[in-house]
Amino acid sequence: MAVLSIGLLGVAALISGTLASGTRARYMNIANVLASEKLDNLNKWPSNSPDVAPGGSLAGPAVCAAGDLYCDQITVSEAGNADSETQTQIDANGALVTNTIVHTSAGCVGTPANCGVAIPAGTGSTFTRRWLITLNPTITSAAGAPMTATGARRITVLVTLNGQSRQSPVTFQMSMVRP
Repeated sequence: MAVLSIGLLGVAALISGTLASGTRARYMNIANVLASEKLDNLNKWPSNSPDVAPGGSLAGPAVCAAGDLYCDQITVSEAGNADSETQTQIDANGALVTNTIVHTSAGCVGTPANCGVAIPAGTGSTFTRRWLITLNPTITSAAGAPMTATGARRITVLVTLNGQSRQSPVTFQMSMVRP
């Protein structure tokens, strides 16, 4: 009985660890997609647009502060027959701007009204995205020497899962350099 008990405890610990690793991997995948999404969005603006003006910070509170144009929050929800992504950002006037996009099991991608589903009830996993845009970044040349990319911008996005109580927090950072 003792040997069987020890074996079953080991199996239970293994299953628990596997479930925790799977959940963390899922959150890391979502953070990766959110970082890629933001970089793609920022890359679409022309270089002289105020939307890609140098500024921002990768450090800050879990909730975006008023006037922080380099921060937004994304809540990802999975409910019923639709997955949703709700983006909340505070604009330059301090107004809260919220947009929700759903993807239904029937293949509709759009607003909840256009897809005929209810607006998510605010449940889900919330991530904070912060980005930093620097002008004339130092990059490494093909020969391995540091050089200044004059006129270019480095955009770095940091995505953090909010409300974490785990030992290894879920954060994901991605950068690109663009002209």
